[in-house]
Amino acid sequence: MSFNVVDLFVFIVRRWWKMLIALVCFGGLGIALAFLLPKRYRAEVKLLPVTQGSGLVGAISTLQSQLGITGLTIPGAEGGEMLFYGEILRSQTITDYVMDSCSLLERLDVADRIKAREELAGMTAYKLTTPEQVFVIEVVGPDNILVADIANTYAQALDHYLTHSSTTRGRHLREFIEGRLAQAEVDMEAAQDSLTEFQRKHKLPMVNPEIGGQIQAFAELKAQAMQKELELEYMRSFSTVNNPQYETARREFALIQAKLASLPPVASRYLELYRDFMVQQEIYMLLMQQYEQAKLMEAKDTPLISILERVEPPPLPYFPPKKLVVLAVLLVGVVLILAYSMIRVYWEHVLANPEAHEKMSRLRSEVKKSFGRRKR
Repeated sequence: MSFNVVDLFVFIVRRWWKMLIALVCFGGLGIALAFLLPKRYRAEVKLLPVTQGSGLVGAISTLQSQLGITGLTIPGAEGGEMLFYGEILRSQTITDYVMDSCSLLERLDVADRIKAREELAGMTAYKLTTPEQVFVIEVVGPDNILVADIANTYAQALDHYLTHSSTTRGRHLREFIEGRLAQAEVDMEAAQDSLTEFQRKHKLPMVNPEIGGQIQAFAELKAQAMQKELELEYMRSFSTVNNPQYETARREFALIQAKLASLPPVASRYLELYRDFMVQQEIYMLLMQQYEQAKLMEAKDTPLISILERVEPPPLPYFPPKKLVVLAVLLVGVVLILAYSMIRVYWEHVLANPEAHEKMSRLRSEVKKSFGRRKR
């Protein structure tokens, strides 16, 4: 025994007003749910890191290559460092700063800071969009003003942390060069004073290009003498003085010493003092250039992130979606009404058919007997 769609349609048409009342009730239930469900607001702050070649990062990279300094890194200098921003924001230092700035203990109505940290962690999420490579701070909560305040405070805290970290490193580099420059200035003045005093004492003329060439030759002889002396010490550590190679090296060293000794003592000392003064002057000039670059770098110090979009309190909640809730409840209502109609139509066919009715009666009797025995 079966029934067709026409019977179902006829059943619904005959009772259309009841069906309409049922749909209205489901619609009212959907509207009530849409307004009774807790509201959730979402706020997002979008951050874009500054490129490697701009601001402080580029200046430090240039200066590091000139000074030969390695290992000095700044958060955000690499593209992959954006993923590290989330770890910075999850740190207790940043979390406590956001809690205190936004007065979360009062606004979330929690008793202690541990609970407030847990609430804040549950409200906040971080993600990196691709392929735009934009870092997003997302905050979800029951208050639109609160989520906007938290998101903006997180962005401000990250900006402050990275900028302060960069400024500290840049300042340390400038202070390091500043200290070396001060020492180089003292050494240069000492060398200049020694040279001036020696010239005055021995009534020597000012340096000219001819003396400059003599200084270079003298410096080369001194370097050769030092090299041979080290070579002789090394050879004495594993051979005797009778070794032919040692004897050859000793003679070469003696020849160099003879050339140095051929210079008058006054001229030799004068060339040494002038060489020391020129070396200290070159060191001072190099450090002065690096010091000016370090000061320029510190003056150009910029934040390592750019806040693309600050958040205003969202006017509408993203949850619950009222229209979808009402439509979903209405759809459930339609399904239940159709199921009820199909059951009623089927039951009417069963009652109209004596044989089917008798089978249903026997089935009902068997069910009562079975359940009645279990109860006893």
